[in-house]
Amino acid sequence: MLFALGVVLAAQETPTIQTSVHLVLVPATITDRKGNFIDGLQADDFTVTDDGVKQNIRMDTSDTVLAPVSLVVAVQCSGISASVLAKINQMGSLIQPMVAGDRGRAAVIAFDDEVRVFQEFTSDGTKIRTAFAKIQPRVIRSGKMIDAVAESVRLLETQPENRRRVLMILSESRDRGSAMKLDAALELVEKAGVMVYPATYSAYANPWTAKPEDNPPMPGGPDYMGGLMDLFRLGKVNAADVLARSTGGRHLSFETLKGLEQTIIRAGEEIHSQYLLSFVPQQPGKGYHHIEVMIPSRTDARVRARPGYWPATN
Repeated sequence: MLFALGVVLAAQETPTIQTSVHLVLVPATITDRKGNFIDGLQADDFTVTDDGVKQNIRMDTSDTVLAPVSLVVAVQCSGISASVLAKINQMGSLIQPMVAGDRGRAAVIAFDDEVRVFQEFTSDGTKIRTAFAKIQPRVIRSGKMIDAVAESVRLLETQPENRRRVLMILSESRDRGSAMKLDAALELVEKAGVMVYPATYSAYANPWTAKPEDNPPMPGGPDYMGGLMDLFRLGKVNAADVLARSTGGRHLSFETLKGLEQTIIRAGEEIHSQYLLSFVPQQPGKGYHHIEVMIPSRTDARVRARPGYWPATN
């Protein structure tokens, strides 16, 4: 994400002063070999390159006033996902405190054969919980994940530029019928500086972990042809993997209600444990820029960050 640098003065009542200097924001997740978060690193511990050129970086904590979270949660609501939705409907109360955070905002959308906004951006946990509870299964098999990603980017671009933009997707890992292609959606995500956290499930394995009342019969009885078509669909690109890997996010998965809860909590812990690195590009240039984040002094560190960015056009 690129945004105008805000100089925040010490006095709380003093307004933020905006300049036209564009920063590249690079949230970085740092863990050891066992997946534990590494705390206590300083800016001098990091080396960041932009197309191979070392940059002068600034580092803020995850609670910096420069980058509170704007979050979109996109939920697949296909009929085939009915048993999963019964679990997701119960998760709304976790979103604001665990993922968006105290100063964060969240919006909720759902997708099947179309994409619908259930809740615009809000910091009201009750509204978010209510939106989750309202999402119900509709069209049996359509799940336009990629179209939902494009709509999520549109929503996130309405937010102030000095906010971290995060998309959490609760869905299958592969798209079902989007008009937009993955490459086009990925470019939108990259240009908007959105970090994507897919939390995915198998629509066929999940019913085995659900209560009988959460597994309504499909209209017309068993859909054997649909199941056969889904076997062929497994050969399609795993969109969740691509979106997470290309944005510095993380692809998580779940089967049970407890697993879904732990997945949301884990994503929130990671988002709020990140080091927020930023730099003013020394050679802005045009086209896609490749970023590399390294910690030379910590050979045990595992670094996950956005692999690149698109320069601002204005």
